[in-house]
Amino acid sequence: MAKKYIFLDLDGTIIDHKSFSIPESTIEAIRLLQENGHMVILSTGRVPSLFYGVDKKLNIDTYIGANGRLVVHKGRVVLAQYIKKDVVQGIVDLALQLGIDIGFESETDYTISSDNSGFSSKFSDIFHLEYPKIVKDYHLNHDILQLVLFYDQPDYKKFEKIFPTLSFNFSNPYGIDVNPRGGLKDVGVKALIEDLGIDMKDTIAVGDGFNDISMIQVVEIGIAMGNACQELKDAATYVTDDVDKNGIYNIFKKLGLI
Repeated sequence: MAKKYIFLDLDGTIIDHKSFSIPESTIEAIRLLQENGHMVILSTGRVPSLFYGVDKKLNIDTYIGANGRLVVHKGRVVLAQYIKKDVVQGIVDLALQLGIDIGFESETDYTISSDNSGFSSKFSDIFHLEYPKIVKDYHLNHDILQLVLFYDQPDYKKFEKIFPTLSFNFSNPYGIDVNPRGGLKDVGVKALIEDLGIDMKDTIAVGDGFNDISMIQVVEIGIAMGNACQELKDAATYVTDDVDKNGIYNIFKKLGLI
């Protein structure tokens, strides 16, 4: 059997947020995939400082982070795409004017500019993240891979008119991921495929959220978790079971990879 390159989302795909843990069947499936010679790649909206050792626990040494803007293969940086500093400053200035808190995400840190709304804590609780430190001017001394606007109003797309080089998408009800416009996780997937010379027919991706749509569309086989949003299910080749119903194990058993 040809070696497969399997891109797995983290939140809601590997991690079950009902229990804030990784199902044993998922751990077993990933172990068996690796034993059978396949490469499992973490593909997440998180930056590495928010992996909390999941990559090491699962023996995964290649990852795509920050919604496709950071790609690392066995410690080697394949892609690091930062938001331009003047654009970051523009977002900071507007957020200050509107009273919106901002999250800054780099390779090494996740901090916030302020905590006036309380949304950052609610955002963290959903993903079971540690509460970030307030570092008002973090962006002045660090390259930013991704921003989070702590905002909960349905008019959020208005920001794209002000900042046409960026995309704004809810990652949960309290926060909006801000990324360079032009794709999400598919950007990282394509960069890794090109770097490693991977044949596209050997690629598989699994996810559950809106930010996984571009990823499952660019690979050969796109899989939605049973707990996925409907938009992702509509775009998928297969829909498996929920994360807490052995969804990862079941789909790779069905595909004959374990």
